[in-house]
Amino acid sequence: MKNKWLLKSVSYSVLAVFLLLIQLSQGVNADTISAGSGNRIHFINTKAKSGSDAILLESNGHYALIDMGEDYDFPDGSDPRYPSRWGISMRNYQVLEDRLIRHLDQIGVKKLDFIIGTHVHSDHIGGADEILNRYQVGKFYLKKYSDDRITANWGLWDNLFNYDNALRAAQKRGVTLIQNISDEDSHLKLGDMDIQLYNYKNEYDAEGNLKKVRDDNSNSIVSVVTVAGKRIYLGGDLDNAEGAEDKLGPVIGKVDMMKWNHHYDATISNTINFLENLSPKMIIQTTGGDINVASTREYLQKKNIQVLHAASQTQDATVFDISDKGFANVSNTFPDIPVVDEKWYQEDGYWKYRLTDGEMAIGWREIGGATYFFNGKGQMQAGRWLHLNDDWGENAKGNDYYLNQNGKMQTGGWFKLDDSWYYIQSNGARRFSELSEIGGKKYLFAADGKMLTGHQVYNGKKMFFSESGALQTAGKPSTWQKIDSNWYFYDEDGLKTIGKKNINGSTYYFNQEGIMQTGWAFVDGHWNYFASSGAMKTGWVKDQETWYYLDKDGIMLTGRQDINGVRYYLNASGAMQTGWKWQENSWYFYTNSGAMKTGWLKDKESWYYLDPETGIMAVGSKEIDGKNYFFSSAGTMQVGWQWSNDSWHYYATSGALQTGWLKDGDAWYYLEGKEGVMLVGLHQVDGKQYYFSKSGAMQTGWKWFDNHYRYFESNGAMKTGWIKDKGVWYYLNPEDGIMLVGLHKVNGDHYYFDESGAMQTGWKQFDGNWYYFQANGSLLKNATTPDGYKVNEEGIWKQAVAAVNSDAVKPEQKQEANSSIVEQPKQDSNLEANASDKKENE
Repeated sequence: MKNKWLLKSVSYSVLAVFLLLIQLSQGVNADTISAGSGNRIHFINTKAKSGSDAILLESNGHYALIDMGEDYDFPDGSDPRYPSRWGISMRNYQVLEDRLIRHLDQIGVKKLDFIIGTHVHSDHIGGADEILNRYQVGKFYLKKYSDDRITANWGLWDNLFNYDNALRAAQKRGVTLIQNISDEDSHLKLGDMDIQLYNYKNEYDAEGNLKKVRDDNSNSIVSVVTVAGKRIYLGGDLDNAEGAEDKLGPVIGKVDMMKWNHHYDATISNTINFLENLSPKMIIQTTGGDINVASTREYLQKKNIQVLHAASQTQDATVFDISDKGFANVSNTFPDIPVVDEKWYQEDGYWKYRLTDGEMAIGWREIGGATYFFNGKGQMQAGRWLHLNDDWGENAKGNDYYLNQNGKMQTGGWFKLDDSWYYIQSNGARRFSELSEIGGKKYLFAADGKMLTGHQVYNGKKMFFSESGALQTAGKPSTWQKIDSNWYFYDEDGLKTIGKKNINGSTYYFNQEGIMQTGWAFVDGHWNYFASSGAMKTGWVKDQETWYYLDKDGIMLTGRQDINGVRYYLNASGAMQTGWKWQENSWYFYTNSGAMKTGWLKDKESWYYLDPETGIMAVGSKEIDGKNYFFSSAGTMQVGWQWSNDSWHYYATSGALQTGWLKDGDAWYYLEGKEGVMLVGLHQVDGKQYYFSKSGAMQTGWKWFDNHYRYFESNGAMKTGWIKDKGVWYYLNPEDGIMLVGLHKVNGDHYYFDESGAMQTGWKQFDGNWYYFQANGSLLKNATTPDGYKVNEEGIWKQAVAAVNSDAVKPEQKQEANSSIVEQPKQDSNLEANASDKKENE
């Protein structure tokens, strides 16, 4: 049974007094040790004034449990089925789990014939799942339960948590679960023991639902054990709230030993009428304290009924041998609880703490002057708020405690976490949902414990709290007031205004203390500017030689902005920018007025061009007003020769691209087409062929390319036909201007040009024949040479003809020295004549 009074902290000084009472009350000494035979009843000892039931029945090697006592685990509220509620057991002094298991192991229990859960409170069946998972169990008797049947909200505790855990463990282990206990089921045998159950049936209402009760104590299954002529009453937490004691007392009749109903509440349990019906000689109270009311205490003394407390700090159980002679307390034949050193240890990534009796710490624990909290698995909690429903009352909301990263509970006083202030009370719980006076000032705390500032409404009343959280006094409504050089405005409720407020057509801003602000203020994620009068500015504002622009809402603008048809650039701090600015991978220029410049711009002796639409600085080649210009990567307009798009171009001093003929220095160049590409090599210009060097310079005179000589006049035009250069005649092919070499027919006559292209005269031998070329260079045919030799129609001198003439010169005596032409090196030279000047032989 949970109890609202005893779940608060119990001081160790009170505990010591109860331990002393226990020692004085145990008057029967043990003289035997269990050897697995005979009959015994074992009450697992509680540790203090708290109560919990775990009772082992032993008969000739057979074992059974009536209740399994309190265990470690408890719900933490994370599962909505099992909320954190007031009264849930989470203290080590309430736990019997280690004591029960250690005692069962000491006497060699391997199998339990059956276990009975009298009702679903954790101090009775909390350990059921641990027992079911650890030992072989034949049958498990447990009545049905639902939270819906409990009428007292305080009586819900962790009932469903324990009930579900027990059922799951039984199902997992394949244990026979008996929840609809029949009359046949209600009579059990355990060795020599005869056990009769009472109050075992589930009760239902007219709709078929479990009958509603105040709390589950009234549903406790009662066991009456008969052995060796003795009767023992074990009634769980049976009470008389629903009249159960009045009903069962006469049915059960007299007993020799009675386990006291309930651990605490002697007002509705263990009534005098019930005691009269049972008339026990010995009473066992499974608690360390005397919880009887005065009338009950007087009755027990009057009837000389012995009262023993199954409670101890040093022993696991209070054990009785049962015989026809009575009950012999043999508790001292069992070893004391081992004492170990308290220490921290780690398990599964969590810190745990071991107590001197070997138990792991759960719930609150003071260690080394600091307070820690351990969950139902013994894991230290850290770095979070802990919510516990540890307040009594129908409307209690519980408390929140902060556990630091090292696990220590935050102690009393102001505490700041994640930019919010909290106030921690002396018990470690934060204040919440209240107006509290601290240090002579009043502060308001929200439901989540955060200290509130600014305008708030509490209990229907408007209040103003400064940035420090302190409540401010009210002033005269709708008035300005100057306090210590600061201006305040009290609203229609007489509270200091905070934030923005329109007053008589102007907007003002008041900080969290209610002080009127001037200058720059960051409001609602934007910058605003407030004049010395406090009025918010709009439009252009000059502050410390820097211009800013505030829109109609007073918001300071940043970035590129169109203002009255003009584009400006305001940096991240809102300052208007001038000069060159790099934005979105392009350069822009802003004049001294801040206006973005477009079109032509001269800056530091260099010209730039800014796109008329976007203001982007031009780079590379760009057509402007029908003319092409070239701008460097830095944007400067270029003049003279520029290399772009794998070609040379020329830009005049105005920057405009030149096309056509260009004289630069002493050289002529030709820039072709609208792109103005400088020509190199042989090209036709205006119907004439010109030759340009690799540097683009127009060439004159003789030029060798494509494996041929060509001749270009002083104006650069390629020459064709006859030319006389330095007294030597040459012939240039009319088609391509190539200088001829060898024998060629020109205008119906044959001419011979040597390897230098010079026209030859006189005798010439080639292809094994001799020919004679006249003074004008033409081949003599079918005639007699001046020196008397006859040449045929092909111009060939025949030796047969020459042989008639004894004066004939032998072929080998002919020399080309007769030629009147002397080869000259080819140079740029003036032409003496063109093809039309050349005369032919008559």
